[in-house]
Amino acid sequence: MSEIKCFVIMPFTTDFDSVFAAVRDAVQSAAPGKNIECHWLKDVHAAGRISDDILDSLDEAALTVADVTGSTPNVMWETGFAMALGKPTILIGQSIENLPFDLKMHRVIGYRMEELAELMQRLSEAVRQTLTRYDLGVARVAPLANQGPLRIAVTGSFMVDPKRIQKRLKDMLTPYTRSGVAWHCGGAGDADEAVLKFLTGLGEDVTVVVNSPLDFTDGARELTESKNLRVIDASIEAIPKGFSGPSERDILMCLHADLIVLFWDGQSPIIYRLVEYFQSKERSVLVAFV
Repeated sequence: MSEIKCFVIMPFTTDFDSVFAAVRDAVQSAAPGKNIECHWLKDVHAAGRISDDILDSLDEAALTVADVTGSTPNVMWETGFAMALGKPTILIGQSIENLPFDLKMHRVIGYRMEELAELMQRLSEAVRQTLTRYDLGVARVAPLANQGPLRIAVTGSFMVDPKRIQKRLKDMLTPYTRSGVAWHCGGAGDADEAVLKFLTGLGEDVTVVVNSPLDFTDGARELTESKNLRVIDASIEAIPKGFSGPSERDILMCLHADLIVLFWDGQSPIIYRLVEYFQSKERSVLVAFV
């Protein structure tokens, strides 16, 4: 069984030993079928720089749990770094009224030391939803079964890191290539453009779905024209009466895709709303952090 690593961020004091034990038990109970290891740097005593251990642990972690009680410097630094790396980060805390402005924008699970059982229950559910929402452990990415053509819609954040998305494209989409998949891709941002380059470079069957003829980046438009790709203009397509969504393009993707893949920078509220929208319509959604 493959192991999923959870990096736990909290103050390096014995006062938090019982909290860490509660976090560890909550995380491990969230997915009985998965092997999840919780790691707290307070337990590391080997020689070396703490910053190196933090970077190594964050690099290996699939998700993080950060206790922001007291806004201690080490916790703030590690939490910020985890978020910058795009790691799904669940925040907990005893006192959350005085958190820095940037963290107040995030959900925080409040708790009291004398009620750690309640923290375990809420945190376990948060971890379960995180494991479901984000592709942690890459367990759901598998080669296609021989069941006929599959329709996959792909889009993502408007601005993404070029190096990160290249790796994630290879990890997330390669298992579905060379299998007769019909790809429906956006054309309006960095992620969409990277997806188009990746799939057309492999000779895949790609259709570009846009909200209007203006809904292209320059690179996506040039690629669409040079590769003579099919284009669906959602503004002139027939949308079933009473069917609503964030945009007409998103409605078409929801209606016609068997699987929807979203490349998210962890910050874009548009993609976050798309995740909620597609899940509310009971669509199969795969979210990859970039």
